[in-house]
Amino acid sequence: MSENVNIDLAGEINATTEKKGFQKYVKDLDLLLQHVRSGAVPALVMGVLSSRRPWTQFVATDNFKAPASIPRLSRRFYRNIEHFQANYLMIFLGLFAYCLITTPLLLIAMAASFFGYKKLTSGPNTWKIGNWELTKTQQYAAAVGCSTLIMWLAGAGAVLFWVLGATVTVVALHASFFDAETLALSEDPDQFPMIEQV
Repeated sequence: MSENVNIDLAGEINATTEKKGFQKYVKDLDLLLQHVRSGAVPALVMGVLSSRRPWTQFVATDNFKAPASIPRLSRRFYRNIEHFQANYLMIFLGLFAYCLITTPLLLIAMAASFFGYKKLTSGPNTWKIGNWELTKTQQYAAAVGCSTLIMWLAGAGAVLFWVLGATVTVVALHASFFDAETLALSEDPDQFPMIEQV
């Protein structure tokens, strides 16, 4: 009754080791940069922008009402974020463009950083400066340092916090006070199935 069964166990086991600490963040950053280089980010932004709602619907003053309770406020907030996310992204991009137009020094600093990065990617793998030889990684580190200094001198930190603060304020106010329940009844009754009266 007992047969000898031969099972071939030959081969290699490649155990993937989970990176921990700083190495994990470097790997995640490298993956993000690969997506940016491949053009996935513009495609994602264009995909989100294609779902933009009409601006007449977005700013319809008849639909702005105070929420009746805190649970309804939180449901309304998340529902509006999902429903109008492309409009909110366009508000952010508009505020960012406004800051670039009104701060020409920042626009020049961004253009200089962009062209410096392009020059690095097309340049040689090693640069020789006197007796020192800079590898590609060291070149990128120097470019990031110079770019950060130029951006700081141009006031990028203040612009960044202004744009983020203004965007968060506008989005939070709109998402909190815009009553999407009236939209759900007029457009598609199955779009917001969680609507309940409190």
